[in-house]
Amino acid sequence: MSSSDPTITLSGFTIEPLVVPVSIDAADAADFIAMAAVRSAVEAEQRGHAGEVMTAAELLPDWKDESKPMAGLVAKVGGRVVARGNLALPDGAEECWGAISVLPEFRGRGIGSALYGELEQMAQEAGRTTIQNQTTYPAGVEGEAVPAPTGFGSVPLDLPSTRFLRRQGFSLEQVGSVSALPLPLDADAFSARLGEAVTAAAGYRTITWQGRTPEEWVESIALLRTRMSTDAPNAGIQLTDVWTAERVRSVDDLWAESPRVALTSIVVDEATGQAVGFTELDVSAESDRPAEQMDTLVLREHRGRRLGMLLKLTNLRELAARFPACERVETVNAEENRPMLEVNEAIGFAATCFSARWRKNLGGSERVATGAVAFVE
Repeated sequence: MSSSDPTITLSGFTIEPLVVPVSIDAADAADFIAMAAVRSAVEAEQRGHAGEVMTAAELLPDWKDESKPMAGLVAKVGGRVVARGNLALPDGAEECWGAISVLPEFRGRGIGSALYGELEQMAQEAGRTTIQNQTTYPAGVEGEAVPAPTGFGSVPLDLPSTRFLRRQGFSLEQVGSVSALPLPLDADAFSARLGEAVTAAAGYRTITWQGRTPEEWVESIALLRTRMSTDAPNAGIQLTDVWTAERVRSVDDLWAESPRVALTSIVVDEATGQAVGFTELDVSAESDRPAEQMDTLVLREHRGRRLGMLLKLTNLRELAARFPACERVETVNAEENRPMLEVNEAIGFAATCFSARWRKNLGGSERVATGAVAFVE
């Protein structure tokens, strides 16, 4: 895709660079809004949702995060955006993350393959040696499966996303469980479980805030978010995600522009006054869509005291108090991360579908085969 002629015309469709608007109300926001609708429709299809997953206004702040630059493409048929391709390029990393979505009625035309070819070229031009992808897929798909090298979980071989990624030379690295928690929870059972966690966590206290990180905890959040990339089980996936206090403040500024709200709880070691764990919920201001359970981490040296349970229950209590219309929380955990899955299951989360993380080493990987693509997300 040359800078002099950024539009690629192929048989029956075109590919164009995605324009990222200053705001959703800007005159040039139409393609971004359409891209978000395609992404949301495919993700809802794979997760089994009835409606939107993320709106354009909710996605836009991520595209403004200078610590994780994003590049995007849209495919159009008759002027309509029918597919998108995104590439996330974290600062200081050898890896990047690619995603492609094609609306169901436009699959099988080679649109996804064309988008992927452009994304891979962009990744190589950016000096990346690895491109990675995460797919979502429903439970109950029958037939042969590709086992995860971790020994936990597998991905159905006959999924369009599996076929596509294997054709492009990707290898499966990790399988995760997508779980949901219906709200509200039984009040008596919740109180009893929270009381048990508080007792087990003697010597620690929790602090919760909504929105911007209080200045006194900015350095702690930077450390804890960085440790998520090194302490959480990532199998063969490369994950470079270094946080500084400046980055925390910058991302907080971006979140302030979003209609979604961050709800954060930390656990503090009273002996040292240091934050040793955290959990975050990404909450929709609209009650008809789920909150997303984001990162949860307890530093290794403080594990075994039920602090993960304490953190999650504390944040759920605050969610109920501050956003009583929220009816569901969703989260994703690696299948081999049994300690966190056991915490979730004890609270009441149940698997609804699954995710898979894939990796391709650039500059020498053989493609297994060729052919038309269905979709990847």
